[in-house]
Amino acid sequence: MKSGNFLLAEKSLFKRVEEEKKHRESQEVDIINYQPIYQHIFQSLNEAWISRYFEMEEADHKVLADPQQSIIKNGGYIFVVLYKQEPVGVYALLKMSDPDYDYELVKMAVSSTAQGKNIGFLLGQAAIKKALELGANKLYLESNTMLKPAINLYQKLGFKKVVRNYTPYQRCNIQMELSLKK
Repeated sequence: MKSGNFLLAEKSLFKRVEEEKKHRESQEVDIINYQPIYQHIFQSLNEAWISRYFEMEEADHKVLADPQQSIIKNGGYIFVVLYKQEPVGVYALLKMSDPDYDYELVKMAVSSTAQGKNIGFLLGQAAIKKALELGANKLYLESNTMLKPAINLYQKLGFKKVVRNYTPYQRCNIQMELSLKK
């Protein structure tokens, strides 16, 4: 028979049900490489979250208008998340010409209808795996502390806060890195 202290240490029924639901939903997720047919979803998902919290900036317009040119042709990658075969999320690895960082994780967006299904975490893991395959040593990202779920996600993925001087985004108030080589 289990002691009372052991039972208190166990996860709540709600937490276990929630985790099982996320696990089942993640079985319906496919992460695929970007194709030009997904340009509209890449642009619209990012415009939606940026406009919800901030204003679109010149750097946003440039990247979102032509991700093939601004990300892929420069050695980067874009991932598209399909949930039940519908595109619901995007994320990109931007190749950096920086002595400290190999890639920047940029333009992560998940449809509001698909949030809470562990998709952001799966996307982050896929981006990290791809960066490792490419031989990257360090990843970089910029965000805003107002976006608490995003910051929590980045920390869960292993990112740590750093201080750098330059950012092309007025909304950026936190910069983070992830060392891939242990």
